[in-house]
Order: sequence, then C-alpha cells, then structure tokens
Amino acid sequence: NQSKADLFISIHCNSAGKAPGGWYEKRVVGYDEKENYVGKGKKKKTKIIKVPIYESFYVLNPARGTETFIWTAKENSHKEQLVGNNAEFEGYEGDSTITEHENDPVINALKLVYTKKYFMNSLRLAEMVQEEFAKSGRVNRGVKQRNDVGIWVLHATGMPSILVEAGFISHKEEEEYMNSEAGQNEIVENVLNAIKRYVQALENPKSV
Repeated sequence: NQSKADLFISIHCNSAGKAPGGWYEKRVVGYDEKENYVGKGKKKKTKIIKVPIYESFYVLNPARGTETFIWTAKENSHKEQLVGNNAEFEGYEGDSTITEHENDPVINALKLVYTKKYFMNSLRLAEMVQEEFAKSGRVNRGVKQRNDVGIWVLHATGMPSILVEAGFISHKEEEEYMNSEAGQNEIVENVLNAIKRYVQALENPKSV
C-alpha cells in the first residue's frame, strides 16, 4: 500500500462455459436398424443391430449475474505480512519498520487484529455492492471466496479489498449490457452507491 490508500477495488468481467453465447451438442433421437454379418462360410449369419440417430441442438450459455470476491481466509498469514507494512503501524514506538519487529508479540497481535478488521470490512463492502446490483435487477450470485486458487490482486493488498465481477461476457445479453453506455453507467452507479454506504457505516456505525 505505497499510496496509503484506504480501499482497493478491482472491477472485472466474468466468463464461463464452453464458448461465448452458447455451443452445439448432440443427442440421440432414435435408432435405425442395420444388417450386420457375423461369422464366416456356412457359419455366416445376419444380425440386426441398432444404430443411433443424432441431432444437433444449441445450448445457450447459462452463466450470468454479478458476484464479488474477497480474499481467502486461509491466506491470512501472507495477508498479515502485507498489513504490517500499512501506514497504521508507522506510529508504533521503537521503529516504523515492521520487519525489524517480526518476533514482537505486540506487533504480531496488531497485525492479526488489523487483518481481521480488513477482512470484515471487505466482506461488508462486498455485500453492499451485491445489494446495489440486486436493486438494479441484476442476478445476485453473492459474495465469494476462491479457495482453490487465490486471487493475487486481493492477497497482495494491505487494506480492505474486493474484486467485483460485473457480469459474464460469455452471456450474450450481459455482454451487450456491459458494452452499452447505459449498462456501464449503471454498474458505476451501483459500485459508487455501495462505497458511499460503506463510508457512512464506518463514520457513523449507528446509522446502519
């Protein structure tokens, strides 16, 4: 956090499925009968086998909606190290360089406290973003953590941070929405409204 920022927000477009828009698949719609010969010479016989009849059909890519990610709690050890470099700790008596106090129990306790604080604030903001999207009629896929593969833009920040997935470019209607001026303006308005609510909640907790 070299810029001493209080918040980190990344806005991204999601994607899912085999292909943008949709794809073709095949299904069995019936069977034909076909003669097949087995054996040789006098033992040669005719055998009727069934051959499947296929038809192609188009599958629309179903994934749509918004979701907001926060960092994975299991990555807290790495997060604590980054949080320790934040401006919050510059007033610590003795030295402003956190790395020189790696074994200091007070510093380690402070890092843990602030990491939990940043996590809860990230969760609070993410929930507000999703609520604002839902108010605009968007499909709300909720607040998520990606446990299998971490998200570096979230893990590498020493502050509350979220990754907003504004919609699926692999869904035709959502792609058109995100490419439109009206859609982009609405997405910006949703995120800004959430930030305003978040700031208000921090400055006046009794108001929420």
